[in-house]
Amino acid sequence: MRLELGINTCFAVKRWPLAADWAPIVRDRLGLGLVEHSFDLVDLAGGSIPAQAVEVTAAARQFGLTIRSTFTGLAAYSSNLLLSPNPDERAHAQEWFGRAIVFSEGVGAVATGGHVGAFSVNDWNDPVRRPERWEGLRAALHQLAAEARAHGQQALLVENLAAAREPSTIAMIQDLLTGGDGGHVPIRLALDVGHMCVAGTSGADRDPYAWLSELGREAFEVQLQQSDAEGDHHWPFTPAANARGRIEADRLIDALGESGVEDLPLILEIIPAFEQDDAGVLDDLAASVDYWLAALGRRNVLAF
Repeated sequence: MRLELGINTCFAVKRWPLAADWAPIVRDRLGLGLVEHSFDLVDLAGGSIPAQAVEVTAAARQFGLTIRSTFTGLAAYSSNLLLSPNPDERAHAQEWFGRAIVFSEGVGAVATGGHVGAFSVNDWNDPVRRPERWEGLRAALHQLAAEARAHGQQALLVENLAAAREPSTIAMIQDLLTGGDGGHVPIRLALDVGHMCVAGTSGADRDPYAWLSELGREAFEVQLQQSDAEGDHHWPFTPAANARGRIEADRLIDALGESGVEDLPLILEIIPAFEQDDAGVLDDLAASVDYWLAALGRRNVLAF
């Protein structure tokens, strides 16, 4: 098994928004080469997609970074997207994801996705509208998988989320994943180990290691955050946070081994508080990288 460590650029939001600012942090301060780019740093609605793609590509090339994937951020997570109760908003979300695919191709990424939708309370509680919305989501993802194929992508990503009205259980995620075909990329899982805190769940659905062992082979990537069973915290892997959280590197590596994973990227998705000291953010990121590189090296599974 070979596991490569990378980072999501969500850490740079409102701090280092330009690619020329965050790229040297990733390479020089953190010593990483693999990047998942957050759409919180991209204006898909009003900005020039080609110009933004050129900016990111140029910085990545200068600092020797690989932009492997792109991903929804906090801004998109605030919306119902493809599960909106409003048909115009669902159509807008479909178009937004289409532009995300175009941007991804422009920066050389091979997959995009993330948070694809959340039910409204009323739709979730309605026995007719809930299955209608779900089938609508499946149809929308099928169409986007075709667009992704046309733009040279390898996968469309759906993320396991942290609320019951989102794709958040093993069964819900399995219902969305597909193997792909000649006209569609596979729909793969972006497995976030901090999202197993969904109210009302129990057993495997609430156990990150069960997810890893059962769905590791279905994952296109694993997103790393330190967290506990009570909330979606996106803490760093510092000694203080590790003492509070339940994500342990060795247990995670063991669970992926049990799943039969051969090669998989691990993506740090650490979201610092906006009020945190900037220097402290960098220290926390560096400590997190050190924690994971040490574990991957110790277990002889580190891929470069």
